[in-house]
Amino acid sequence: MGKKKGKKGKAARNAQAGQTGNDKEEEIYLKAPHSFVFHRGHVGRTIKDLVLDVRKIMEPYTASSLRVRKKNVMKDFLTIAGPLHVTHFIVFTKTDIATYMKLICIPRGPTLTFKINEFSLSKDTLSYQKHPDVDSTLFVNHAVLVTNIPSDSMENKLMNVTFKNLFPSINPNTVKLNNMRRAVLVNYDPESKSVDIRHYSMKVVPTGVSKAVKKLMRTKLPDLGHHQDIADLFLDKGLSDSEGEQDGPNNMVTVLQNVKDRGVTKNAVNAIRLKEIGPRLTLQLVKIEEGFEAGNILFHSLITKTPEELEALKLMRKSKEKEKLARKQKQEANIKKKLEAKEEHIKKSLEGMKKKKKLEGETEETEKVTNSDKESVADSDDDTHYYKEEVGEAPDPEMFTQSRKRKQSRSDGPTSDGPTAKQPKHNTSSKATHKTKSTNNKQSKFSLKIQHNRREKKKGFRVQKTKKINKR
Repeated sequence: MGKKKGKKGKAARNAQAGQTGNDKEEEIYLKAPHSFVFHRGHVGRTIKDLVLDVRKIMEPYTASSLRVRKKNVMKDFLTIAGPLHVTHFIVFTKTDIATYMKLICIPRGPTLTFKINEFSLSKDTLSYQKHPDVDSTLFVNHAVLVTNIPSDSMENKLMNVTFKNLFPSINPNTVKLNNMRRAVLVNYDPESKSVDIRHYSMKVVPTGVSKAVKKLMRTKLPDLGHHQDIADLFLDKGLSDSEGEQDGPNNMVTVLQNVKDRGVTKNAVNAIRLKEIGPRLTLQLVKIEEGFEAGNILFHSLITKTPEELEALKLMRKSKEKEKLARKQKQEANIKKKLEAKEEHIKKSLEGMKKKKKLEGETEETEKVTNSDKESVADSDDDTHYYKEEVGEAPDPEMFTQSRKRKQSRSDGPTSDGPTAKQPKHNTSSKATHKTKSTNNKQSKFSLKIQHNRREKKKGFRVQKTKKINKR
């Protein structure tokens, strides 16, 4: 029988559950829409602060620490958008006329351009509140989008869909109320055709509770030192129900889940409180472009064109695309031609370097042979002159030439027959007399002695003069 499988331990079950939960969270994170919020060109310090506040709205699915340099172009952002799963760009620009916000769906558009009529920063919104409540835990989860943009026209329908795609969708059956801490309101004004954007923090509070009871429900207990009895805290004059909005049917809900807010009970009627945390934006739709910042203009609020003008623009755009394609092909051909010429030049240069090295080697060998010949000729001239002074008559012409040839053969190295190959002997004439042989022997002995004396002179030694040979 095989070994009976035991039940998994608590640590193993928790580890498996944690791994499954992490995989699900990663899958949800990758499916959620991501965004880049940045500015282009010179916009000023105020617009830069507005960019940071808009990043707070888009938390946590945005690059909160994105740094933009002057040399960066839109192509750079588009290149890194794919690996980071970025789906939208929110770009702020400023001209002499107004400040604009572009909402771009990547990689294929469309591009919505809004004119910023009014805006307020988060610090300005919080400055007039008596009790501002901004916690870092608010930005752990994404905001809930609330919009009322109608779908009566093509531009409004596209604008509504674009704003909805900025934030992750919510499933009412699986959503956790503890994760819903912020709300973004996009309100459309049909009279001015403008869009107001507001950012709120959400909080669930119990209903029917006075301000004094709320003080007791806080984590920090109120100061009771100036009261005689606990009843004085509830019966004190000047206390009101709430300093903010009043509870009513418009914000009364029945909570079906356990919420972390203090005093909130499950399956009870509670109130939802909204507190604005900023920023504020009032936008006006200017135009809608097809594609990524370049393409056919689908809508323009200021310029209206006839069908003939639209057709002419379409033809002009096609001709520009053809010219651009032809120019690109020409540039690629020129680059290819330059690379081929460069490779050929490198090849010729290498061949020239090889030829130059070969010629330099032959020249050095020729110079060595010439210098050795000059040295041997000079030595033979000196030997002839010295022999004439000492002996009193000129030596034979072949006397010092043979010694020079022997020097050259020794300097050239071993022959093809090997280092032990013997040099061929010169046959002497059978008619030569004994007297001639003795004379040649004396001359050869004398030449050897001369060479020895010359070497001694070079070393700086004193050499005795040899006696003259009168007999041949």
